Amino acid sequence: MKKSEAEAAEWVARLEGGEMTPAEHAALARWQAESDHNRDAFERYTRLWDGLDALDGLNDYASRDVYAAPPFRQRVRAALPLLAAMLIAVVAIGAFAGRQLLDWGSSGFEAQPSAFAANYRTEVGGHEIVNLPDGSRVTLNTDSRIAAAFTTTERRITLLQGEAFFEVAPDKSKPFSVYAGNGVVKAVGTAFSVRLKADKLDVMVSEGRVALSLASPPANVRIKKAPAATVMELTAGQSALFSSDQVELLEHVTPAEIDRKLSWREGMLAFAGEPLSEVVVEVGRYSDVDIEIRGDDLRDIPIAGYFKAGEVEGFVEALHIMTGVEVTEVVPGHLILSAPK
Repeated sequence: MKKSEAEAAEWVARLEGGEMTPAEHAALARWQAESDHNRDAFERYTRLWDGLDALDGLNDYASRDVYAAPPFRQRVRAALPLLAAMLIAVVAIGAFAGRQLLDWGSSGFEAQPSAFAANYRTEVGGHEIVNLPDGSRVTLNTDSRIAAAFTTTERRITLLQGEAFFEVAPDKSKPFSVYAGNGVVKAVGTAFSVRLKADKLDVMVSEGRVALSLASPPANVRIKKAPAATVMELTAGQSALFSSDQVELLEHVTPAEIDRKLSWREGMLAFAGEPLSEVVVEVGRYSDVDIEIRGDDLRDIPIAGYFKAGEVEGFVEALHIMTGVEVTEVVPGHLILSAPK
């Protein structure tokens, strides 16, 4: 659940008590004015009870005087058990099933409550910026999913699918760990991207330093013993393909290359000589259109340029102009690239 939604649920819960001080009403008004997210979240939660006659007045709160009339307070009190149950259900929907991390103790698994837990995802072609409660920021790429769980000792993100760019707020007392596949990327205060490719991690550091280690135990389990040994440390300007317990590929990347590889954050795709086969795979991540290359000679054609993510039509049109490649739509959503006639 996002922070604004959790706070909105809390405000609604306080309203059901029926007696809020003028200072509390003023605090609620200030909170709503802080951001559109807060105001929208509050309105969504008040609309949730549109169908409950006992809570009709709650929906009027957002657009009328914040000092509710006594009859409304009485109706809310009458509906207290139902409202409490509804609030619990709403909060549970926003949080993922693993809201508690598992800690292995002498007697088995113990629940360790999370101070913060939420899921985030993007659809194909979309991207989203997530502001975490510690001040860190995550930018999700197309078709990506993460689960966040913070405790008093650790900030943990599980990359379940896709790719994300992390800008980590420094806090040495609470390491920031990204679990993905079989690997873990740990940082204190830095900026880096992680892309999950089957069971491999593609990690690129644009600022600071990160450590790569094997994800043992699994992402939802914490064991009371020394963490897995670091396989490698990466510093700014380095990228690595991490598989199982080893680094398969280590590269140095220039600031210009980093900007190009992260251009998806601005909704663009940038290429500088990559073969057409790789470019087609990358373009396909942002659209449901399937692009097929016919002819081995075409697969190695180098491609350079900037293209808007998700706009396949513009990409193939530019490709035809640059290389003469023929583009044929055999059925809706399926394009074939073939050699010029």
